[in-house]
Amino acid sequence: MSHVFINGQWCQPEEAVVSVFDRGFLFADGVYEVVPFYTGYPLLFDDHYERLERSLAQVGIDNPYQREEWLSICQTLAESTPEANGIVYIQVTRGAEYPRNHLPEGELTPTVMATASPWVPPVETPDPVHVEPFEDIRWLRCDIKSISLLGNIMLKQEAKKRGAFEPLLHRNGRVTEGASCNYFMVKDGCLYTPPNDELILGGITREWILELAESAGIEVKETAFSLDELMQADECFLSSSTREVQPVGTIGSTTINNGSIGPITQQLAELFRNRRPHIVQE
Repeated sequence: MSHVFINGQWCQPEEAVVSVFDRGFLFADGVYEVVPFYTGYPLLFDDHYERLERSLAQVGIDNPYQREEWLSICQTLAESTPEANGIVYIQVTRGAEYPRNHLPEGELTPTVMATASPWVPPVETPDPVHVEPFEDIRWLRCDIKSISLLGNIMLKQEAKKRGAFEPLLHRNGRVTEGASCNYFMVKDGCLYTPPNDELILGGITREWILELAESAGIEVKETAFSLDELMQADECFLSSSTREVQPVGTIGSTTINNGSIGPITQQLAELFRNRRPHIVQE
């Protein structure tokens, strides 16, 4: 089974090529999307598709495919992974042109690449992890899922040097997100997460967790909070398409909930796992 879709063609990974003049390669001029599949079913595909459309529109790239075409591409890729559990990666760049020019000239044909990586969905809530706080050094349009991720990579490298699972980012003390995740805190029974503005990428998993919390009668507040406030939280966890609900035990030198999984974090993780089959099979 082929594992790469590129510009309308299927090929093996070693055969996949794009022009060295592609603007994605030269300028990181493109966007991407990541869709998790469970036994061949995409989780919240419409939400992922809408976010892809929005990112493309924000940077002025035409969407090369309709929803059903994207879904077919993604399903074919997911089916090539063991038990059809896969993380499908989609990338669309503005296209290639020569000579190199910062301002694109004329009508370019977008370059489309999609591939899948096998994964094993969580079967239980993972142990709490350590995260490290860092000043958010990235650009100010984090709501666009841009392939320009050098800032994210640098922050992940620094976090790894400190033995952290993920960086926890803040701008002048205001918590934003991680390099590849969203953050939540629990205080006095209320679930808090930073607002969905231009300083964070509105995670699809983030939105689903908020819906799960509200359906379970948990009070939810999307509001800005400081790093100092987070250090006083009763619970903390992060979320992403591949991690679902990941408890956080320590932030820097501060221990959260004695380093254990908090009750609301556990409840949301279980709700997430219990609802997966119903969501993807509807």
